[in-house]
Amino acid sequence: MCPSLPQVPVVEWLCRVGEAFAQPQAWVYLGTGLLGGYALGRFALAVVPPLALLYALAFLLGRADPGTLVLVVEGFFRSAWTLLMGAPMGLSLGVIVGFLSGISDR
Repeated sequence: MCPSLPQVPVVEWLCRVGEAFAQPQAWVYLGTGLLGGYALGRFALAVVPPLALLYALAFLLGRADPGTLVLVVEGFFRSAWTLLMGAPMGLSLGVIVGFLSGISDR
């Protein structure tokens, strides 16, 4: 840790990030995460709107249950969060930033 800095949670987190990115493999993880996250964001941007329209049509026809959809989406996000928290910091950060970049790209 950084013994000369005050023991504030934000400062401790910044010290951990600095120590993690001082290692050379962290930059490889970051680059890989950025590319993978960007591709995932572009894929989601192309696939989610048509699926949402199909789901809305099924809901209007009475063949879809919103409660089931909520449970499936919640399970997916919990699994993704668990996976990202277990990954190296550079990879997690890269995937998150890359995904946000991918879905905001036009």
